[in-house]
Amino acid sequence: MREESRRDSESRAYVLDTNALLLGFSGVKNLYTTEAAIKEVKYDELQVARLEAMLTSGALKIARPTTEAIEKVKESAGKQLDKLSQTDLTILAAALDLTKTHKKVIIVTDDYTIQQLTTKLQLNFIPLKHSGIRKTR
Repeated sequence: MREESRRDSESRAYVLDTNALLLGFSGVKNLYTTEAAIKEVKYDELQVARLEAMLTSGALKIARPTTEAIEKVKESAGKQLDKLSQTDLTILAAALDLTKTHKKVIIVTDDYTIQQLTTKLQLNFIPLKHSGIRKTR
């Protein structure tokens, strides 16, 4: 891998929502999620074991969003705030915080409300199974 592209990949952070955790998104560096998303992964033994292995190995890190970032997400959400779960809120806020230490932050999600707010907050997203939003409201 060229030095420049290695540096670019290391300056990216991927924030995984619950669905990304359940589907086993991996294979890239700098994976993050929140405690709220981890708590939602509790039903399937294999998924729980995979998640625990990723956390133990350091392949997945827990991001704890700041109050400031949570407030910024709430402010940006406006009327969409009632469509956000607490987990969604922490995912978006954690991504905002990670922009302080990473060149590019990408939220991995199929959730349309998160995708719309990601765009509003000038973050990036990649969908997992669905095509993702085409335009923001």
